Amino acid sequence: MLGALAPARAAHTPDDTFVLLRRRWREVLAGPGHPGEPYRRLLAGVGRAAARHRDTMAPRPASLWPDQAFPSFMATPRRLRAMAHAYALEGTGLTGDPGLAAAVAEGVDHYRRHVYAAGADPTGNWWHWEIGVPKALLEAAVLTGLDGGRAAALLEAVDHFAPKSRLGRYDGTSTAANRVDRCVVMLLRAMAADDHGLAELAVSALAPVFRTVSEGDGFYRDGSFIQHSSVPYQGAYGVTLLSGTATLYAVLRGSPWEIADRSVFAMVERSFAPFVRDGACMDLVRGRAIVRRPFGDHESGRQIAAAILLLAASAPAAQRNRWHAMVKGWAARDTVRPMLEHAEPAFHARLATIMDSAAVPAAPEPVGHRLLPMSARAVHRGPGWCAALSMASHRVAHYEHGNGENLRGWHTGSGMLYWWAEGHGDHYSDVFWATVDPYRLPGTTVSTRRLPDGAGGPGATPVPRGGGWAARRTARTPRSAST
Repeated sequence: MLGALAPARAAHTPDDTFVLLRRRWREVLAGPGHPGEPYRRLLAGVGRAAARHRDTMAPRPASLWPDQAFPSFMATPRRLRAMAHAYALEGTGLTGDPGLAAAVAEGVDHYRRHVYAAGADPTGNWWHWEIGVPKALLEAAVLTGLDGGRAAALLEAVDHFAPKSRLGRYDGTSTAANRVDRCVVMLLRAMAADDHGLAELAVSALAPVFRTVSEGDGFYRDGSFIQHSSVPYQGAYGVTLLSGTATLYAVLRGSPWEIADRSVFAMVERSFAPFVRDGACMDLVRGRAIVRRPFGDHESGRQIAAAILLLAASAPAAQRNRWHAMVKGWAARDTVRPMLEHAEPAFHARLATIMDSAAVPAAPEPVGHRLLPMSARAVHRGPGWCAALSMASHRVAHYEHGNGENLRGWHTGSGMLYWWAEGHGDHYSDVFWATVDPYRLPGTTVSTRRLPDGAGGPGATPVPRGGGWAARRTARTPRSAST
């Protein structure tokens, strides 16, 4: 069972247990280390960025940094976390610096008082209040050892916005990737207060994530992964799920809450690998994230590769060897955005180690066909080329939009054909989505009907049901797949 306790709790005192977890967390952030100059340079860069954040911090009622007016849900907590990384990691030039720790403590408490105070009105996206902000602030607190009064106030706020009751039911905003994120938050909350009960809850609440489902969010028997009820999402929410799970396995190894279940290991090759080509994650499983920034497919591919290498440390030898070879092959062929040049320190250390090893072969692109009917996706690889189809069904949406993103993705799930030849690793990476005619996507049937931005309703994931907006298109003519 996921969440089985091993070894026995009696073998640890509370201090020993959470000292171990905090050390493991730092090891996940640092990676195994690497003697090469690039790794040392990356760590020094972490220190320089932290120093800039420390030196420009200017607490005001409406901001912590002048360029980030509150609520600043993303940038401000992440800067505080980045400063904590520089404090906790060796080789940053600020390792263990008491002045930096004091700045982090001041910044966390200032943000908590002015934005993230218990009882504040959680306006905007729920995710910021229940996952994004607490995860960043708790990690900063755990890494720097936030003092008693400030720590207590932060924990009170976290308990208010992200209470343990959110893990009581597996539904709504607490499924699949969101559930994994919530479990990570709960483990950090436990680490911040040496709380055995919350640590056990963080692990036991993972159990539903890896059960095979037949509808809604989660993993299907054919390898499909769905989030938001009807969107194939290995390349965005799936990345979050895999990264969070790999972190939990690594941090909890050797603790009373070591995760015994290994179901997620099968998902690496069944659910994720089919959609990574030469280091890039195919856009047909990235939902609305396809429009966020250029080369996002390569960024998602790196994140998947990083999660696989971290998870590999907990995997049986045969799987670990296959994954190392697979990731090495991706990295060797990704010449568009070379992985080592764009990796964060921990991923760089793990990847550089296998790239330097003559004992690890670089696996070639596989040849063959993968059909995932439960998510209406198909991938076919031949010698030197690859094609993929993005379709819709009664359970799979034509497209997703939300938060102002992907407003014209209407036809991306209407039989769009993706095609890559050898050396075409940037085919959909740069400005494809900003410049392509959304009515004339390769492989689809052309429609002359003009659709409004975000057709299908707010936050739409329109699913074909015989009479929806997609069924009412007119004047259809075949469209060549060669454009």
